[in-house]
Amino acid sequence: MSPEELALAIEMAPSEISRLERGDRKPRYDTMKKLAKGLDVPCWQLVWLAEQLEAGVRADDLTWPPSA
Repeated sequence: MSPEELALAIEMAPSEISRLERGDRKPRYDTMKKLAKGLDVPCWQLVWLAEQLEAGVRADDLTWPPSA
């Protein structure tokens, strides 16, 4: 799914998706829920992914989806 498609699916401006992707903005909880719904994943998986990336894990080394 492209950022534009996600933005359309969750009724958010594509520029806001871009700012979130670049790390210029931190999403609020309600935004995280919208993103999770738009991506059809549980919210905890987005949090897990963010924590892994912030810890320095390379995207190529991640196992997706994570197990509960």
